Amino acid sequence: MDEELRALVADEGVVLWGRVVNLHRALNTLLHADIRAATGLDGTEFEFLLRLARFPGPRTHASMVAARMGYSSAGTTKLVARLEDKGVIRRERDPQDGRAFRVALTDAGQAALRAGLKAHIPRLDAEMINRLTAAQRRQLQDLLRRIDPGEATATPGRETR
Repeated sequence: MDEELRALVADEGVVLWGRVVNLHRALNTLLHADIRAATGLDGTEFEFLLRLARFPGPRTHASMVAARMGYSSAGTTKLVARLEDKGVIRRERDPQDGRAFRVALTDAGQAALRAGLKAHIPRLDAEMINRLTAAQRRQLQDLLRRIDPGEATATPGRETR
């Protein structure tokens, strides 16, 4: 390997990103398995419920939830239909904008979210939270907030776990 390529491979940003990707991949595999076992939902379905629950009020536009997930409108339509078929969300047309849909968690959706979080949190604690001091966790939150491109649309202080 030539020196230029060696330097590019060892670039600080490339190495740092590789660590983020490795951490995400390893934790995602474990967390999604825990969530599926507890709820029968896949990771994306569970994430939609979690992000929906973070919005104030009982209903919000499906597109707003999906935007926080980085989902396209076509992907959102399919995801919302699956979740509605599973009985975990209720979908209704927005009375002010007939083209848009508002969604809300059903009782079954709240139960699934609760069960998923009860499986999710201990794994997060074991694999991530308990490995850091309180000061390190605050520092990590601050660092991630600085580089998170979605942070501008996130609810302040609520985009954790």
